Amino acid sequence: MKGIIIYKSNYGVTKQYAEWLKEETGYPAIEIERVKRKDILDADIVIIGGPVLAHTISVAKWVKKKWNILKDKKVILFSTSGTSPQSHVLRNIFESSFETGILNKIKYFPQGGRMIFNELTAFDKLVMRLGQKMEKNPQIREEMVRDKDIIDRNGLQPILQYVM
Repeated sequence: MKGIIIYKSNYGVTKQYAEWLKEETGYPAIEIERVKRKDILDADIVIIGGPVLAHTISVAKWVKKKWNILKDKKVILFSTSGTSPQSHVLRNIFESSFETGILNKIKYFPQGGRMIFNELTAFDKLVMRLGQKMEKNPQIREEMVRDKDIIDRNGLQPILQYVM
């Protein structure tokens, strides 16, 4: 089966996962802004990755916009974030990002990410601080701006098992 990896990466983490997937599968990895309709039409398997930003999977709007050409493909979505991949929060974000018809056709695999607060853009820092002010739980508030690096290549194993 022919496949493609499409990704959006703001700080390089999602790109790293896309490159690892490319090494393992042999599928081309293309930035979301550069992917062409023909690239998608030619693939049987479409792996899409993007970071979670402000409780949103950054590629969700793109997936919905392209759903007419994705719906008959094997679609895999992975997200990257500083939240543990096992967290129910990520599953909730995924489920709130898509309507049922799309949810039932996408296999979702959250991945660990990296967040170094001082390396964020001014806008992303502002979003984090606003989110922090809205959070009621003081432990979560503190965690939101704490540096973290939970990138793990082994987290891709479930994707690879699903694809192969």
